[in-house]
Amino acid sequence: MKKRLYRDLAKLGPGRVSSEQKHLVAERHGLQVVRGKIPVPDIRIEYEARDGERARVDLELATSHYRGRSLTEKVRAGFSIYAHGEDASKLRRMLDPRELTAEILSL
Repeated sequence: MKKRLYRDLAKLGPGRVSSEQKHLVAERHGLQVVRGKIPVPDIRIEYEARDGERARVDLELATSHYRGRSLTEKVRAGFSIYAHGEDASKLRRMLDPRELTAEILSL
């Protein structure tokens, strides 16, 4: 996914990519622009729902080494966040001051 995303961004040419262009490329890949960046999930699972519709979920494995800003970007991008049990509480505390709520699922 990252390879295709960066290839599409490179096709826009050298120099600064406009915000509108970046949004179009992100949308084409089912992603969002957050603070001028396009966060990429660790893994994307695509599946067919019972009603026959195609669906997907973007997953991120967060560790205690995550910085607040990078975790915030992943949450704002709509990723499902997973963490090891011992890291989950620290990551939740990191989000609280930013007034973000996210369910961090323990592994």
